[in-house]
Amino acid sequence: MNALIIALALAAAPSKTAASGPRFIEDDYAKALKTAKTGKKLLFVDAWAPWCHSCVAMKEQVFSRDSFKAFEKDVVFASIDTEKAKSSKFLDKYPVNVWPTLLFIDPTNETVVLRWLGSADETQMQALLTAAKATSGAARDADTAFGSNASEAAEKYEAALKAGSPDSRLLLSALGALSMAKKADVCARTVIEQLPALTVPQDRAVALGYGVWCALEMPEGRERSLALDQLVPAAQKSLDAPVLPDDVSGLYEALVEEREQAKDLIGTRLLATKWLTYLDGEAAKATTPAGRAVFDAHRTSAALKSGQSEKMVEPLKLSEKEIPNDYNPPARLALIYRDLGKLDDASAAIERALKKCKEGPRKLRLFETKASIQKKQGDTAASSKTLIEALGYAKKLPRSQISAQRLAALAEQLPAEAAK
Repeated sequence: MNALIIALALAAAPSKTAASGPRFIEDDYAKALKTAKTGKKLLFVDAWAPWCHSCVAMKEQVFSRDSFKAFEKDVVFASIDTEKAKSSKFLDKYPVNVWPTLLFIDPTNETVVLRWLGSADETQMQALLTAAKATSGAARDADTAFGSNASEAAEKYEAALKAGSPDSRLLLSALGALSMAKKADVCARTVIEQLPALTVPQDRAVALGYGVWCALEMPEGRERSLALDQLVPAAQKSLDAPVLPDDVSGLYEALVEEREQAKDLIGTRLLATKWLTYLDGEAAKATTPAGRAVFDAHRTSAALKSGQSEKMVEPLKLSEKEIPNDYNPPARLALIYRDLGKLDDASAAIERALKKCKEGPRKLRLFETKASIQKKQGDTAASSKTLIEALGYAKKLPRSQISAQRLAALAEQLPAEAAK
């Protein structure tokens, strides 16, 4: 899930199968809208980000499928890189807080008729495209509400679920709305109630991902413990199911977080080691640099959490060599070197990443990494200077790309005297 990759890699090293998917209009919403209006077609927009592993996994593993070509007679496909400054007008109209966010838009009035949070496999995407073309019904009302009000959409999804037979697409959309609306207890309870009806492995894995994360967000207490007692074993079983690797990895991430929150250091490291082994195996199957680098983000997390940071040095060096214009490999390498105590190497890596990252809110994360390395080096003055630079950069970002909460969190990292 939520979650998290490599965008410029697609230009530097395109997938061997990329050409077999539908044609996407890239980073030009006005052109995509006009094309959809003229052709009287539905407009589909993949709102993604270069650092988002799920986003690039979708591009490499899902949108490259031949089956989506058939939808081009009814659908215009577009993609928007949400990190680009020119995407701010699109984001003013359609705020994005989860990556990827898949939007299905009626071009006649620019209304979002269906919103999907996170990744989807080929079957799920086909179901979404079909559902988005529906013209009426309780599900359509909920989908439309989700375009502007997650709480209202969650209520309508729940009502639609209770009114009809279980529908996995409707259920997963409901869980996305509940998660966005911060209704963690209802989200976790809904997953538990609906699990018996979820027999398709992919749908079950996505639902369990939502369920575990929602349960972890519940306040400490009996209800939270009972929810985790039911959701964690079910999620563990789904680790071996025939599911998109990105969603299996998402389950590992949630389960490792559960062990961390339980303060089980040994359990955390054992599970993170299993996670890393799984991802190493999936990365080895990749046929292109971009396809392999899809797994770099979670491999880095798994290596850090399992205490095996050194295992990611060479893979990240390889990604940086093979995808030279992408800031993600050196940014991740900086985290690995920082953990290993190789601070000079970490400093050099984050400088390379910053040089390659030309725009977008993700650059703030790179500034924060740089500041943390400088602090570990004992140079608090340089660390403060970097954070001040980051804050100045953040204030220049379009409002649709930076929240007040993010600005406040950045400012809080500054020492009191530097913040004046």
